[in-house]
Amino acid sequence: MALCRCVIVLLFMTIALFAEEQEEQIDIVVLPSTAIVDGDYFAHGQTVEISGTVNGDLYVLGGQVFIDGVVHGDVLVAGGSVEISGIVSSDVRLLAGQALITGHIGRNLTGVTATIELSPSASVGKNAVVVSGNADIESRIHRNLRLYSSSVRISDSIGGKVMAYVGQLRLTSKVVIDGSLEYWSNKNALIDPNAIIKGGVTHHPSFFYDLFHSKLFKGLKIGSKLAALLMNFFYSFIIGLIMLRYFPQRIDRTIETLNSKPMQSLVAGIVLVFLLPIVMLMLLITILGVPFALTLLSLTVVGFYTAKILSILWLSTHLFRRFEFKNHKKLYFAFGLIVYFILGLIPYLGTLVTIGALFFGIGGGILGKIERENKKQRFFFHKR
Repeated sequence: MALCRCVIVLLFMTIALFAEEQEEQIDIVVLPSTAIVDGDYFAHGQTVEISGTVNGDLYVLGGQVFIDGVVHGDVLVAGGSVEISGIVSSDVRLLAGQALITGHIGRNLTGVTATIELSPSASVGKNAVVVSGNADIESRIHRNLRLYSSSVRISDSIGGKVMAYVGQLRLTSKVVIDGSLEYWSNKNALIDPNAIIKGGVTHHPSFFYDLFHSKLFKGLKIGSKLAALLMNFFYSFIIGLIMLRYFPQRIDRTIETLNSKPMQSLVAGIVLVFLLPIVMLMLLITILGVPFALTLLSLTVVGFYTAKILSILWLSTHLFRRFEFKNHKKLYFAFGLIVYFILGLIPYLGTLVTIGALFFGIGGGILGKIERENKKQRFFFHKR
């Protein structure tokens, strides 16, 4: 029977939505208080007002729907705004943006809405199922209440049990629940001390809360962080080996600069790190400068990563200064890289080490390059 009614209402809504427009469109449909309909009644329009008596089921589709009459059957309604202040002897099923219930529902209420309010003057004879963004339940529900909502406030008596899947649940001092309260939420319900819940309260964290706080998920998070750390380590190690193999003179020059001018390298690195974004922004402003800005951006990304490698190699020379560093550069670089990553895991200190490696590496590399160019020029002029 319920399936047949759903099919009927869907057919009705389809016909109403896709029916051809008449020459004179009716925006307001009214069933006056003096009217009596023996049988089912169908209505659709921008505004629908049902003030009469329907001795059957009522099917309504409208922008604004007002039902303040008497329906001796079921009500199936879909609308932007729905207000039921009359008497419905059987079930109410509604789909609405906003819903206000101030009347009496003889049996069950099923509502899917953005917001719904059941006022103190309303009552539901049996069960209520509410799916809503925000729900305010201030009316008496004689049996069970089931909720699926982001925010719910209950402030009247419930004759059965309450089951709720909610973001936030609040029970005021007027609440009397004859059965139990069982709810699924990441937050504890706000229950007034004067509220009466005869069957007890059971709180279940939501499925996603259990998932994100489970040992499995924590293990996956730790495993993913460890995998990322290992990948970063091996990637840095490979880049360092490539630099040691193909750019040994640049590395030696940078290490000499860092040993002789550590503070100047640090200042130069800080200036460059803050100056490069400004230069790129100025190039991006002009159309002709866009290719140069993109090229500078790619060089900056590469430079920032290789700066870390240069700083680690410099650190390695100090860690193993008593040994023959030049003869075992790869081995000592590996140990220096391990020390760098261990220091990087320490809170706060790791951040300082990472930033310091960036500044020293960039500054040392640039100053070493400048010194090399100056030596070339001096050699050139001296030869002439």
